[in-house]
Amino acid sequence: MNTHNEQPGQEEDGPMILAHEAVEGYRTIFYICITIGILYLAFVFWQTW
Repeated sequence: MNTHNEQPGQEEDGPMILAHEAVEGYRTIFYICITIGILYLAFVFWQTW
C-alpha cells in the first residue's frame, strides 16, 4: 500500500526513531520553570478568592 509519505517502491521498515544527545541541565531548568508557573497561578488564584 502506498501512503502519502512513501515513495514508489519504498517498503515499510517500521517506525523511525529520532534520537539526540541529552542536554545538561535542561530537565532541572524545565522543572524550575514549571514550579514557578504553578506557584504564580496559585498566587493569582489566591488573590482573586
